[in-house]
Amino acid sequence: MIRSALATLLATCMAAGGVAAGAATAAPPSELVALAAAAHIDEAILHWCRVQLGAARERAYAVALRSPSGGGRYLVLGARGQAFELGPFAGLADLSCYTPAEARRLDRALQTSETLRGRIEPIGRSTVVCGFVEQTGAACWQYSATLHSFVRVGDWLH
Repeated sequence: MIRSALATLLATCMAAGGVAAGAATAAPPSELVALAAAAHIDEAILHWCRVQLGAARERAYAVALRSPSGGGRYLVLGARGQAFELGPFAGLADLSCYTPAEARRLDRALQTSETLRGRIEPIGRSTVVCGFVEQTGAACWQYSATLHSFVRVGDWLH
């Protein structure tokens, strides 16, 4: 039910010229496969999307990785070998990447939603990565150039 409510919310945003980014379910590109191998990632990549880190616009990838014991984890793999742990997820992975402007439009849509509650408050110009962490809740993270790590910038619940 939460995923269908979010799908409706995202469709409304897209119709209004809003959110356009999402995660790919196709085979990961060779660049991502190489980054995962360099970071000694053994889990299967379920979903991925491109990420821009900081003002240098360094390319990276957000990924949803399946855990052998169920669920999995979200992380970002940077082009310089960094692996930023975002958080675990239970159940199915659902990952999306947004520009800060798209994330602000999604936040405005959340504020007017009758079924979803939450906020997304981007802190800079880097990509905002959002993923469901449990059946009825999602979290969003963004790279902080000051802290040189990802920080939580939002969440929403059904």
